[in-house]
Amino acid sequence: MTVVGIGELVDHLHWLLDRLEPKADVVWRLVDQGYVVDWFCFAVSGATEHAVELGRSLLKRLLVLPGDLPLDVMGDE
Repeated sequence: MTVVGIGELVDHLHWLLDRLEPKADVVWRLVDQGYVVDWFCFAVSGATEHAVELGRSLLKRLLVLPGDLPLDVMGDE
């Protein structure tokens, strides 16, 4: 599991996708061999902040690769 520092979740997902999209066929082959893929994301949001906003272009990019996108969003308390 990779834990990333402070920043927008969207920026981190774009960073990962920039590296994984060119290798999508390899990732799909791993899934065909029985490996499990998901995009588990953890986000913390303050009471006056937005939590997570995933735009259509990002969601479209995620569809190129296998895996679900479970989100764990928590408040700062």
